[in-house]
Amino acid sequence: MIEQLRALITEALDEREGAEAKVAAILETLESEGRTDLTPEETLEFDAARAELRSIDERLEALKAQEADMSELNERNEAAAELRTDLAKAVPHVAVVSEARTYRPDGEHNFFADAIAAKRDAAAAERIERNRREAQIDYRSTTGAFGGLVVPQYLTELFAPNLESGRPFLSAVTNIGLPEAGMNITIPRGSTSTTVAAQATENTAVSNTTFAESDLVVPVRTFAGQQVVSRQAVERGTGIAEILLADLFSEYATKTNVSAISGDGTAGGHWGILNTTSVQTAAWTGTTGASLVSSIHNGIGKVNGARYAAADLIVMHPRRWAWLCAASDGNQRPLVEVVGGTGQNVVGAGSAAGYAAVGSIAGIPVVIDAGVPTNLGASTDEDRIIITRRQDVLHMEDAGAPVGLELEEVLADQLSVRMVAYGFSAFTAGRYPVATCVLQGTGFKQVLS
Repeated sequence: MIEQLRALITEALDEREGAEAKVAAILETLESEGRTDLTPEETLEFDAARAELRSIDERLEALKAQEADMSELNERNEAAAELRTDLAKAVPHVAVVSEARTYRPDGEHNFFADAIAAKRDAAAAERIERNRREAQIDYRSTTGAFGGLVVPQYLTELFAPNLESGRPFLSAVTNIGLPEAGMNITIPRGSTSTTVAAQATENTAVSNTTFAESDLVVPVRTFAGQQVVSRQAVERGTGIAEILLADLFSEYATKTNVSAISGDGTAGGHWGILNTTSVQTAAWTGTTGASLVSSIHNGIGKVNGARYAAADLIVMHPRRWAWLCAASDGNQRPLVEVVGGTGQNVVGAGSAAGYAAVGSIAGIPVVIDAGVPTNLGASTDEDRIIITRRQDVLHMEDAGAPVGLELEEVLADQLSVRMVAYGFSAFTAGRYPVATCVLQGTGFKQVLS
């Protein structure tokens, strides 16, 4: 690169020499003829030569600056390489391949036992502190409220699947991080749109409507649970504390999921999607699988028509999906082709069991969730089907929630340990309520006997 720059500088100097010769020739002619004024032709040539000189000089300055920068960069690179060589000679190379975690399933130390003993055992306290540093690296989240009492990562790795199995609906919608502060989240929503219309005639007023917005306030809710266990169980038992903590996590997942589906916003719960103001509804009052499919298509059309975007999620209770998988037309042909089937009249496809997306109807994934209530309707024996656009259903939660293991000394007089699991979350389907349609009606009394 430097050699190229220097070649360009040399070329520019040659050009400058030619332009300078033109100026000198004009001045020599003027001097030899004893004149002081240039002719019009000489003036044009003189001005052109001077302009060329100025242009070449500016180019030279830029090239010299680049050459200086590259030279300095090369010098620094050479100095760094020399320093690296000197250090390599002075310090032996050490490669760290891996380092075992403080607490792991096959380790000799137990996190819960160390957490209890930390105040009287320096070695246990050191292990707790080392685990805290490891957790900060792995989780990238704050656990300041609990000091060194950070649950080892291997517990999360082992028991995280239980969390997901309890919240298929929440896992299917849009999940984002909860803001770091505040107990209410405000989402601005447009309430009055601007307008555009054809101009009736030239030089007349065009359409003018003032844009307006309203605020959607979403409360941050706290879900928590606790368990008191004896120190003997923690210190002398095998895996008891881990099992209890996993159960708390699983219960947290189930209750937040149920609240997001059917909560009414009271008693510290979410405003669930079934109780969100202005969501659309569609009726199913038939008794056949074909009539249910027709109602589902009606709900899909309502979402598409009001939201101007396609629905992409159908949520129903496992019993409703099983009933639909068992349904057939008048010729005993199944309406839903289960895995391995060869149906010729199907309106859906998928598996009859599971908690992830078990299949599809009209090309839209179907997720089954036992959190969908089955005690609705006048006779408290109906369930519901939710048709929605997942991008418009928001679940906000702290990273890693539920979190927390709290060991309190208030029960020390009876050798008891209190474990607490909790999480902060917010949920709303109110950003675009018309993006959801809830199927309801007496048809939902139809279940497998």
